[in-house]
Amino acid sequence: DQQKFRALRRKVDELEATHPGAPLRAMALLDRDTPTEPVVFKRGNPGNHGPQVRRQFLEVVAGKDRQPFSRGSGRLELAQAIASQDNPLTARVLVNRIWAQHFGSPIVRTPSDFGLKSEPPSHPELLDHLAVWIMDHGWSLKELHRYLLLSATYQRASDPGTDSAAQRAFAESETHDPANAQYWRMNRKRHDFEALRDSLLAVSGRFDGVLGGQPVEMFEGGGSPRRSIYGFIDRQNLPGLLRVFDFASPDTTSPMRFQTTVPQQALFMLNSPFMADRARDFLGHPAIAAASGTEAKIRQLHELAYQRPPTRQEMSLGKQFIAQPIVAEPEPEPGAAWSYGTGEFDAATGRVRAWRALPKFVKDQWQWDDKLPGGNGQWTFLSARGGHPGGDAANAAIRRWTAPVGGVVRIEGTVEHTSDQGDGIRARIVSSRRGEVGSWVAKNGKQKAEVAELEVKAGDTVDFVVEPQANENSDGFNWAPTVTLVRDGPGVTAASTRRWEARREFSGRRDFARPLNPWEQYAQVLLSANEFVFVD
Repeated sequence: DQQKFRALRRKVDELEATHPGAPLRAMALLDRDTPTEPVVFKRGNPGNHGPQVRRQFLEVVAGKDRQPFSRGSGRLELAQAIASQDNPLTARVLVNRIWAQHFGSPIVRTPSDFGLKSEPPSHPELLDHLAVWIMDHGWSLKELHRYLLLSATYQRASDPGTDSAAQRAFAESETHDPANAQYWRMNRKRHDFEALRDSLLAVSGRFDGVLGGQPVEMFEGGGSPRRSIYGFIDRQNLPGLLRVFDFASPDTTSPMRFQTTVPQQALFMLNSPFMADRARDFLGHPAIAAASGTEAKIRQLHELAYQRPPTRQEMSLGKQFIAQPIVAEPEPEPGAAWSYGTGEFDAATGRVRAWRALPKFVKDQWQWDDKLPGGNGQWTFLSARGGHPGGDAANAAIRRWTAPVGGVVRIEGTVEHTSDQGDGIRARIVSSRRGEVGSWVAKNGKQKAEVAELEVKAGDTVDFVVEPQANENSDGFNWAPTVTLVRDGPGVTAASTRRWEARREFSGRRDFARPLNPWEQYAQVLLSANEFVFVD
């Protein structure tokens, strides 16, 4: 009852914070009537007080004649000192980071360290000019962005183009300044993930540019078309995709983004449902749909994606790509259907009862609702690796295998209770023909879960059931079993599937299973190319 109450209380609190009529909120602080006077903790021990420390600004910035803060806690005076025109450090740090964002490299190479051990600025007069400029313009970041983007330095190209004189000048500059320390050309920059996602949505005609509103889930289901700036970030559960694309840690300050090149980035561009959706949307863009003929469509795709017409070679390659024959997808061999649901093991009959399929595929898992816990307070979900049971045995997490053929199968796998907390989980293998054929308890560790031989007939089900013990706290688990046909049954041919792997064959969105046609593949190629991902 307490668990149900807490789940309902969380839903009420969530509704109060997120419903469309919820008032705007912000965290705020109030000074105490009598602020505590800070003291030195000797050797870091809060019980061993040293001399008092007066609340005042940093001497290295304010000088030796600084005056202690005198109004309340001094928090307001501290903010005023940080943003004072007598303190150039704040403005210098600010403009240095914005310069790095637009030009690819900062004026001071260590944006979080302006101390004696940092490198000196490459352009000290420019740094001072921009620091004074932003303070004179009311600390307006929008004005500073406009000032930088309209400058001749920003508008330089990253390559010389086809003009011979420009190519000679480019080569000469490259000889004298190969690192581009003097910004004689633009540094070629890769989009960060947020800009890349917004660009993909924009070019495919799906971008929602409405300002303001509640944060949205960027990756659940088909994903929201809203700007990435409105994406909901859960610091305790940051999506792996953001980490793959070098997203800044929400737990610490991030003076600048680091960029890596790893295979997972290319795999996202090639295989993700998000990219498949963008390719289909891009091809369905009104300008593309209105174009008649292969050449007209290819030209329009290039102009929308790259703001230029295709070259003669690109047009030829594009026509060859589109002309490739459409290979019909082979009919699937008789294979097992893995399905994902919940239900309850009935000890009296030895079978699973009240089986219900999980209706929502969110991110990379099947679950009850768009958000967990579900409307009934349940945490039940299943992913390729494992999942989490609900709050009681009636809402167990059940991965079901339906036998496509008859015969004798061997079941192998390891159940892992992934937390070092909680009271563990119970795993069962339940056959619709024979009942329960195995039961194991895993707590804070791993447990082999195997059945040497199990006879099945076509259409039989084998359920891999995970229940909580006394409570559901910390009951996340890994269990991706394999089923191997070890002896054929009647009607089984040599071509029949003989091994079924839960993790490898895990499936989610059914619409993503439809392969892209040649035009959609061509659109995806254009959206995945470096010319789209990088800024010249």
